[in-house]
Amino acid sequence: MTRAAFIRNSLAMGIGFPFLTNFISACGRDEFQVPEFQTDFSGKVIVIGAGAAGLAAGYLLQRYNVDFQIIEASSVFGGRVKRADNFVDFPIDLGAEWIHASPAILAEIIDDPGINANIDFITYNPQTFKAWNGEKWTNHNYASNFYSEYKFKNTTWYGFFEKYIAPELLDKIVYNQPVVKIDYSGNQVILQTEDNNFYEADKVIITAPVKVLQSNIITFLPELPTTMSSAINSISMDDGLKVFIEFEEKFYPDLFVVGRFLQSLSGDDKIFYDAAFRKDSTRNVLGLFTINSQAAPYIALGSDQAIFEKIMEELDEMFEGKASQHYIQHVVQNWSKEPYIKGSYSYNFENNQEDTVNTITAGLEDKVFFAGEGLSIDNQATVQGACESGYTAVEKILT
Repeated sequence: MTRAAFIRNSLAMGIGFPFLTNFISACGRDEFQVPEFQTDFSGKVIVIGAGAAGLAAGYLLQRYNVDFQIIEASSVFGGRVKRADNFVDFPIDLGAEWIHASPAILAEIIDDPGINANIDFITYNPQTFKAWNGEKWTNHNYASNFYSEYKFKNTTWYGFFEKYIAPELLDKIVYNQPVVKIDYSGNQVILQTEDNNFYEADKVIITAPVKVLQSNIITFLPELPTTMSSAINSISMDDGLKVFIEFEEKFYPDLFVVGRFLQSLSGDDKIFYDAAFRKDSTRNVLGLFTINSQAAPYIALGSDQAIFEKIMEELDEMFEGKASQHYIQHVVQNWSKEPYIKGSYSYNFENNQEDTVNTITAGLEDKVFFAGEGLSIDNQATVQGACESGYTAVEKILT
């Protein structure tokens, strides 16, 4: 059962706040640790992608003094971990935002128990909940007794990587080099980029998002085995969108959904939320997080401006014109149009999740390995899951 399905079922059955909060906080705690092992590996490793999984892989490779390089398709590191610095007086997570575990997971990611003393967190448990059915509002404030997670207070997931993981790796990252071909037919793996640059390594870790792999942007030589390609194509990763709008005043509840409340809350389909909740800020910022079929109509509009205008139209209908009346500024992050990401995150598995993940992470001829948020069995669809999978891939190479 996926994490979202568990929460939906728990809420539907009336499982109370302490149990559900402890479950969310404990996700991955026992299973996650930075691997420790002996190695005599003396070759070179190339990591494709400088998102969470790729940076974590680089962090562990650096720790073991392995010769490595990170090849990133875009001009920045982070992938779906992205920050807006100058929007308001606190940084905004344009990608991954919630921690989805106890904050202790951050210390576990870098194997440094001291860092949590330097990071402030908020307990994210909204107090006012509503649902809009297209005509009227219904209150669901009882959910404040069930739902609680953690978020960063003064920083972001991007800030965490920027401060604690990326500094040791910056000179290892090559930017603006989309890999289009991976030839693993010889003793060395040869990578060809869009600009016709070539890189060679003994081992390669691919951390490209599932949707990129499904789009066949990267050609493999030999071709991927049928079992591998089928497993990759059986993972759902669809549209993803985040929008933040600043208003002169707060006229909205802490969290509200469009449609059925429990389904939306647990499925993360279309959720509006107070992005300034407990941020020690007087600014009023409404966030929208939407994925899959709920995000598709917005994505189909094409431009960021068209998406924003549609959302404002909806908000004006819900709140009797207050959105337009109090609007200040906005920012749109359309993850579906990012050419090297193409969507939100892994959401569902056609077949058994563990079997699917094991098929993909088995790799190709002990030369090419895969990592990413969709390839963590215990922490799927989370930043820590991406890190965990990156560490696992490195451990397979070095042991």
